[in-house]
Amino acid sequence: MNGSAVSVVIIVKDGELFLRDAIDSVFAQTHPACELVIVDDGSTDATPAIIDRAIAESTGGPTPVRVLGHPGGRNRGMSRSRNLGLANVRGELMTFLDHDDAMLPDKLAVLTAAMRRHPDAVAVVGPNRRWRSWSGGTDDDQCLGAAADTLLPPPGLLPAFLPDSRAVPLGPLLRTTAVRRLGGYVEDFVGMHEDQAFLARLMLQAPVAVVDDVLHLYRQHDASCVARTHRAGRDLLARRNFLRWIDRRLAAATIDTTELCALVRDELDRTRGWRRRRMRRRLINLRGRPKPG
Repeated sequence: MNGSAVSVVIIVKDGELFLRDAIDSVFAQTHPACELVIVDDGSTDATPAIIDRAIAESTGGPTPVRVLGHPGGRNRGMSRSRNLGLANVRGELMTFLDHDDAMLPDKLAVLTAAMRRHPDAVAVVGPNRRWRSWSGGTDDDQCLGAAADTLLPPPGLLPAFLPDSRAVPLGPLLRTTAVRRLGGYVEDFVGMHEDQAFLARLMLQAPVAVVDDVLHLYRQHDASCVARTHRAGRDLLARRNFLRWIDRRLAAATIDTTELCALVRDELDRTRGWRRRRMRRRLINLRGRPKPG
């Protein structure tokens, strides 16, 4: 393979509603992926049948499809599933795509070109589009707060997205070997904040390049991990756990993290009401349940 060979990894758990859109967006790339690796994290719906059809359709095409799973078909969580994909891809470059998201057709072409312009970058990131128009809503585009086509040394975009989760970039293009060496995804995070923990680990250690092209569609829907966590009132606790984790990482960092440490302390103060929030959400959910007949 040449230096522009890109593997795409989709992780999926019960993704029958949206998985096909994600797969089709990979097949539609103007810079074809060298492979699509789908990690099935213990699906119990029609996901395996959708994957089987994609494998059959890809035979002889530019983007073959492979499927991976955990032993016994178990559900191991998002970070372990991403690391399983990371360990098995063949491309020199790679990117992740959630099963309910999609890529615009030029994503791989634009990001691989940026990676060539910035040979020192371990990753290329760009803004995403909060995607609601698929269901009749209105989209809005993310602002990363960094100049386009620039190389950011550590800590990269961490100062921007630590206080604002909406500023977290999604689906970066990664140098496979370098990311394996940096440690991949943090397996303590099985759901919410797994992407932020990974990006924090990466950006504290290596430079990243930034583009301003909106190429990633971040689907907004009620069954997403983020939506479920908020409904359960667990979002502040999840954020608190992430902030405590990043605080420990900052203490061991080799760069000056004085300002970041102060920022983390401020953000931790904002999560002190996590118990009240969880209890309030529980009460709301109980009141919303139908009474026994």
